[in-house]
Amino acid sequence: MYIFIVNTVSANGRGLKILKKLETDPLFQSSYCRTFRTEYKGHAEKLAQQVAEIHKEQVECVVVIGGDGTLHEVVNGLKHFNWIPIGFIPAGSGNDFGRGVGMVRDPLAIFRSIVSKKRHKLYWPGVYLTDNRTQKYYRHFMNNIGFGLEAEVSAAAEQIKSKKWFSLLKLSKLSYPLGLFAVIKNFKPLQITLNLEGERKQLDNVWMMTVSNHPYLGGGMKINPTAKIQPDSLSLLTVQNITRWKLLLLFMSVYWGKHIKLKEVSHFQVSSLTIDSEIPIHFQTDGQVGKCKSCRISKETETRKIFGAFTKLTS
Repeated sequence: MYIFIVNTVSANGRGLKILKKLETDPLFQSSYCRTFRTEYKGHAEKLAQQVAEIHKEQVECVVVIGGDGTLHEVVNGLKHFNWIPIGFIPAGSGNDFGRGVGMVRDPLAIFRSIVSKKRHKLYWPGVYLTDNRTQKYYRHFMNNIGFGLEAEVSAAAEQIKSKKWFSLLKLSKLSYPLGLFAVIKNFKPLQITLNLEGERKQLDNVWMMTVSNHPYLGGGMKINPTAKIQPDSLSLLTVQNITRWKLLLLFMSVYWGKHIKLKEVSHFQVSSLTIDSEIPIHFQTDGQVGKCKSCRISKETETRKIFGAFTKLTS
């Protein structure tokens, strides 16, 4: 059984358009495919968990048609069912996960590859726990988790995308740059304590801190160009003590990954870290926004199998 969880409103209805195209394909009609459409934020996570609990022995793959946020929900819905493969057909406005794993752009080619099980990638999500919660409340992230300006820009971008006129004009790709200009003027840098693999550091005037599984963020920005899909480590990037004008230069160069040459930018490979703040600070993970005072971040040890059609050979 192939389970399709579809966000029909992602990227101005792209998810629905892709679904309708797939439904006309003979392979879709001949395969045992069941479709569930999301109706609200968080619904994809509930659907994935329910499907796994009820049909876990029959499910060959849970296929996501939507954006990175929908994928984030499904992965967390299946976090206790690591043996169930996930297929992903990008249908969002940013599609950073598809870009990060080298997914092809043709939805039909991806679908056919998933059903025929021709290609897959091995993937190790990131794990995060906020505000000293117990281990059972851990969550996964597929792309990255970020604090500071990046998180507040993501929140502003979501508000911009929610405006009806913005969707009608199909300007979703401009939401992140517009969010940056909306936030940067009044943003206050962070004062945080960073516990990096046992070494504790006090960091002042932090503008951004991003932990990544792959290089991309915000619809193609190469925020962590040294990040690689691997089992044991994550890529950490920090931006400190930078002027607002130079920060704009950073965002102009980030699409090519050249910003890491700036003296205010540091990057490391880490296996785990903890971030603490005396006041609640914004964070974003796979485009989902929240607030916390502390956050523990590490790498998932269980391998997740991702099916699709890729520009590079199978892992």
